[in-house]
Amino acid sequence: MRVAIDITAAATQQAGIGRSVRELVNALVVEPDRPDLTLVYTRRGPSPAADALSIHERVRVRRIPVSPRIALAALFKARAPLPAEALAGRAQVFHGPDFTLPPLLSAHGVLTVHDLSYVVRPQDAHPRQRRFLEKAVPKSIDRARLVIAVSEATRRDLMQRYGVRPHRIRVVPNAVPDWFGPIADDEQLAAVRRRLGLPERFVLSVGTIQPRKNIAGLARAVALASARIGSPAVEHVHAGGEGWLCDQVYAAIERAGDRVRFIGRVDDQTLRALYSLASAYAYPSHGEGFGITILEAFACGCPVLTSDTPATTEVAAGAALALDPDDPGALADGLITLLTDAAAREELIERGRKRRWDFSWRQSARCLLDVYREAAAGPPTPTPTGANEGG
Repeated sequence: MRVAIDITAAATQQAGIGRSVRELVNALVVEPDRPDLTLVYTRRGPSPAADALSIHERVRVRRIPVSPRIALAALFKARAPLPAEALAGRAQVFHGPDFTLPPLLSAHGVLTVHDLSYVVRPQDAHPRQRRFLEKAVPKSIDRARLVIAVSEATRRDLMQRYGVRPHRIRVVPNAVPDWFGPIADDEQLAAVRRRLGLPERFVLSVGTIQPRKNIAGLARAVALASARIGSPAVEHVHAGGEGWLCDQVYAAIERAGDRVRFIGRVDDQTLRALYSLASAYAYPSHGEGFGITILEAFACGCPVLTSDTPATTEVAAGAALALDPDDPGALADGLITLLTDAAAREELIERGRKRRWDFSWRQSARCLLDVYREAAAGPPTPTPTGANEGG
């Protein structure tokens, strides 16, 4: 069996979906019973990390030298869109791991949908991105024999919002690498603290700067918690690059008179140090399909506060405080618990350490192989328009 995978996200995005696709493919290529793989990506220049995957036996990497935006237009907006095989060559299965699946000649399609936040909270999505996804995702669902959700929460959303029937959906969760864990070297931690100018006590948040992440709401909660706890002040440090509508986030923080220290994107070693140094990790997102950073914090022994939304509570499974993301007072109360209640803090840290091992990229890669085999064998052909499939 030959499987083609669009790894454009892995080759062009450092965080978010790019990171998850990259980790999943890295786990997949070392599985001894995997099929022959063609890994295709669109990018004007080469991606050394993506191209290096060709060192594995029976793995071919193919770069299409155009920007991802031009490729999406050719695959979805052109009057006569190109089939995937025109880019990837012949394959029995073609996997689109980033919301979209192009037209197919003969390959059986597999599509991964990470979340439906653009449907659930359209106000948090850039209008152009939302319009594209509203058209492209239903078309992609129609083309897929099997649809992968990264969580049970996303699986339910696919059924409820797009009417995808449950027998067509498989759950393949995200994870964190086995090596991802705390940094215990005091000199290394001190060096990171000096380089970034980190305060003595801080609440860490991580992710792309966009309204959905609720950074402004967390900033208000940190300010409330700090005022109640007293000296030394508790500060808010955020790691992550700018995303859609980031100006709205900055404006909301400024209007409230709150402060956030934005340090931009960081490498994995620095990220591990941040989790190891932080007094608490907070992820009060308005909506997610999974929540990898929750597992990252668990892996580094950092106590976690998150939102009580379906996907984040599913991932945390009682190992984090889960609270209403729209209630800064409740979030502040939760932060105070993590910062001052030693017993509660240690209990959550221990639960988090255990919970992270319920997920692994190798386990997810094995699940993905099962999906490919099932798709190649010919599960039920989808009916036109996923929105009309019924429950």
